[in-house]
Amino acid sequence: MKKNFFYALGMAAMLCGCSSGSVEEDGNRMTAMGFVGGLGNATMSVSYYDFKEEDPGCQISGFSGAEGFGRWTNEESSTVTFENIVPNSDLTAKIVVTNAVPGGDATKYEVYVNEQKVDEGETYPGDIYVNVPADAVGDNDNLNLVFKILNPKRPIDVNPEIYDSRLLGMAISSITLYGVAVDEVEETED
Repeated sequence: MKKNFFYALGMAAMLCGCSSGSVEEDGNRMTAMGFVGGLGNATMSVSYYDFKEEDPGCQISGFSGAEGFGRWTNEESSTVTFENIVPNSDLTAKIVVTNAVPGGDATKYEVYVNEQKVDEGETYPGDIYVNVPADAVGDNDNLNLVFKILNPKRPIDVNPEIYDSRLLGMAISSITLYGVAVDEVEETED
């Protein structure tokens, strides 16, 4: 309920800059479309994926099962596939990280989108923002977001009293995708 309120508020704000438009909701995704004077047809989408749920709303591989805080990446490479992405749109992914690698170190990672490296860094618990350029999205309706964990660890190797041999990288609570696409309208001379 809370997330729908904020999505609706954001979509309404987007439409305020449009001379005409509409908002559609489909499951965990809201899309606003409208005409922005001087620019053209604009499409803004916001999609929320809850990794605490058994079905986070996207396809995943290389992740643990759902836990109370979310899911761990449990391989050196973990993939999230988002469907029905607005093609040729600039995207920002907000990734909420609730835990880093076992042992208190920062998780070192690289992020790839449709096989193109778009980000790298290290994180402790907090938010990661990954900007995805439209050329990485391309004409695809689907988006493959791949996390390559450079320093995964097994909890049992850090503390032998913990009988967990999974290769963990970062625990993700949720991912929110924000997308904007503008189809420019050519000006005509009168």
